[in-house]
Amino acid sequence: MPGIDEVLHYLTGVWQLVRQKPEGFRWLDLTWRGLVRSFWAMAWSLPALAVIWASWRLYFLGRMPEGTGAGFDFVLKLAFIDLVGWFLPLILVALLARPLGYAQHLATMVIASNWIAVPFAYATAIPFAIALVVPDFSAFSGLLLYAVFGMSIMLQYRLMWMCVGKQSLLAATITALFVLPPLLAGQGLQVLLGTLPG
Repeated sequence: MPGIDEVLHYLTGVWQLVRQKPEGFRWLDLTWRGLVRSFWAMAWSLPALAVIWASWRLYFLGRMPEGTGAGFDFVLKLAFIDLVGWFLPLILVALLARPLGYAQHLATMVIASNWIAVPFAYATAIPFAIALVVPDFSAFSGLLLYAVFGMSIMLQYRLMWMCVGKQSLLAATITALFVLPPLLAGQGLQVLLGTLPG
């Protein structure tokens, strides 16, 4: 598992790319080993995801009849939904790489998107943490969550724009693949697995 120094090194590269500085690529390990190691980003995101799961569990219990259970299996369902949300866009992006003509950029895109997911996870955890600690601020945390979501879309686009050689339409298409399928699949799985209150 990459240590904190290595992760910060990669995040520096991602930040440089988001700022549209090509030297950011030099901060990333773009080898096969770097591609495999980039999936450790999931482990580095776990503390943030745990906060999100805990907050959602309390939200769920607060809107369900008294005595409703939401134990470890509930958390496992949330983890599964997030896992699908992580891998689904990567699979779609990989399947469309040849038809859309960006196969030569695929590894770079996966590596960069995996590492940028770490700060995205922690930024998303902030409004959930506020809702968890100060439930009366739920309206504010909801607005903050929308702001974080909007910002993450913009940063993802800027990152993909750099990764695909500054092709705007292609970057927008790939950004949509990273955003929309996980949202739709997540909502469907929430209903299917019973993690939505109602």
